[in-house]
Amino acid sequence: MRKQFFNYLIELAKRDKNIIFLTGDLGFGYFEPFRDRFPNQFINCGCIEQSMVGIAAGLARSGKKPYVYSTSPFLVFRALEQIRNDIAYQNLNVKFIGVSHSGFLGFSHQLLGQENEDDILKNLPNIKYYSPITAIELEGVMKESYKSKEPAYIKL
Repeated sequence: MRKQFFNYLIELAKRDKNIIFLTGDLGFGYFEPFRDRFPNQFINCGCIEQSMVGIAAGLARSGKKPYVYSTSPFLVFRALEQIRNDIAYQNLNVKFIGVSHSGFLGFSHQLLGQENEDDILKNLPNIKYYSPITAIELEGVMKESYKSKEPAYIKL
């Protein structure tokens, strides 16, 4: 799904120079084609999820279309307040891409207890929540969320 996500994002970015991809220092092996093709639309923020969401808010306020990519637990739980206050309440056009990892990275990288622990975002105003399970569904989600000016969370 990650490879398909980046393929779709590249197609969107070909037509829209306002798309900005922000990563929390992960996605290596997947984002290089995007980074190499669109270096001015790529920001590796490092492990600063709260600040990365703030940067995305500023970009959205200036007319850009940020796609924020990080591990689901880091993105959702480390930056929940910023997602709520800076993006959801302001109804900004920011797309969050939450990815999960396998168990070998430890519990901090997992959505433990429940696979749907990141459903907490469904309780925030204005955020559309997507959880595609096939490449075809992902393509539809990418098209729909791109056309929308509302914030979105896409779970991969």
